Amino acid sequence: MNDPIKYDNRLEAIVLYALGFLLLPVAALAAAQIWVLAVVGVLLIIAVRAVRGRFSLNPNGLLVVLMVLLVGWAAVSGLWAIDPERVARTTVRIALVCISVIILVDAASKLDQDQRRKFGYWLAGGTFAGLVLTGILIWSSVGLGIWLDGNLPTGYGLEDLNRTSTVIALLVWPVALVVARTVNRPAAAALVVLGAAFLVALAPSTPLIALSVSLVAFVIAWVSRTWGKRLLLLVFAGAVVMVPLLGVLAPPIIDLLASNLQLPHSEIHRLVIWQFAAERVFEHPLLGWGLDAARAIPGGQEQLFLFLFDGTPETGQAMPLHPHNALIQIWLELGIVGVILVGAIFSLIVASIPTPLGDRIGPATLIATTTCAFTIAQLGFGIWQGWWMATLGLTVMVAVATGAEPSEAAARQGDAERNA
Repeated sequence: MNDPIKYDNRLEAIVLYALGFLLLPVAALAAAQIWVLAVVGVLLIIAVRAVRGRFSLNPNGLLVVLMVLLVGWAAVSGLWAIDPERVARTTVRIALVCISVIILVDAASKLDQDQRRKFGYWLAGGTFAGLVLTGILIWSSVGLGIWLDGNLPTGYGLEDLNRTSTVIALLVWPVALVVARTVNRPAAAALVVLGAAFLVALAPSTPLIALSVSLVAFVIAWVSRTWGKRLLLLVFAGAVVMVPLLGVLAPPIIDLLASNLQLPHSEIHRLVIWQFAAERVFEHPLLGWGLDAARAIPGGQEQLFLFLFDGTPETGQAMPLHPHNALIQIWLELGIVGVILVGAIFSLIVASIPTPLGDRIGPATLIATTTCAFTIAQLGFGIWQGWWMATLGLTVMVAVATGAEPSEAAARQGDAERNA
C-alpha cells in the first residue's frame, strides 16, 4: 500500500520536473508567456498540498518580512504616484510573484537527493530541447533573410528571441552544474561555450555581456567562495552609488562610444536614458515618483540628442517605458526606501548561498547565476514586467533545486513528513 504522504511529495516533485523541462522550450516559442508556466506550476503545487491536507511552508522568516515591507511600500507609493491605478495593478503582480517564489523555493528545498538528481535530468533535457527549437528558429530566420534579401543578414528577424536569449543565459550555469555532476567537467565547459555560441547567433548584447561577467564571477568564486559573495554585494552597492554620479560618468563614456563605434545608437541611448532617469530620481530621492511611474515620468516623451552621424544629429526618447536598469527604476519609483528593501533582499539571497566544505562548483555556479541575473536586470528589461519577474522566480527555484545537496535538517524534515 502506497504511503499517501510520500505519493503527494512525488506529485509535487513531478510538477517541478515539468517546470524545469518546459522553461526554455516555452521561452523559445512564447517567452512573454513564461508567467503562465510559473502560475500553472504554483497552482498545481497548491492543489497537491490542498489534497494532502497539509499546506506546510517553511520560508526564511526575514525574507518574508522584507517582501511584505516591499509590497507594502509599493502600495503606499500610490498615495503620491502619477498613476495610482497602475500602482494597484503592479503591486498585486509583485505580491503574487513574492508568494509564488516562496512556494516554489519551498517545494524545491524539500526535494530529496534522488529527486534533485531527477530534476537535473529533466532540466537538462528540456534545456537541450529548447536549444534545438531555438536553433531551428535561428536557421529558419536566416533562410528567410537569404530568400528575401539574397544575402546572409546579421540577426535577421531574431528580435522576438531577445527574451529567449535571456533565459538561455540564466540556465547555462545550473545546467552546466548538472552536466558536471552527471557527466564530467569538460562536458560542462562545452555546454557553457555552446550557450555563448547561441547568444552570439541571437545577437542581443545584454545576455552575452551577462554571461561573460558571470564567467568572471564563477572563476572568483571558484578561488574563494567568500570573496565571490563579497564582490556580488560590492557590485550591488557600486551600482547604487553610480546613480548620482551618472551626470559625471556618462558624458565621457558617450564620447568614447561615439568616437569608436560605427553606429552606437543603442549603447548611447541607454546611457542618455540613465542620465535622464537619474535627474528625475533626485527630484524625489526619498519616496520616489510612485510604483511603475517611469512610463509616465514628466519629460519622458521628449527626444534627446544622442550623437552626430555624418553631420546629422541622432536623437532618442528620454524614457521609453522604463530605464532599462533595475536599480535606477526602483530608486526612481520607490525612492531610497525601495532601494534599501531590495538591497536587503538581495543581500539575504547572496548570504543564503550554501558553502559546504569540499564543494567548489556548487557555490561558484550559484554565484555565477546570481551575477548573470543581476547583470541582465541592470542592462535589460523593466523590473516589474510579469514575464521577467516570473523568469527570475523560476531561476531561483532552479538554483535551489540544483545548486546544493539537501541539508541534513531538510533531509530529516522530509523523512518526518513521509513517515507522518
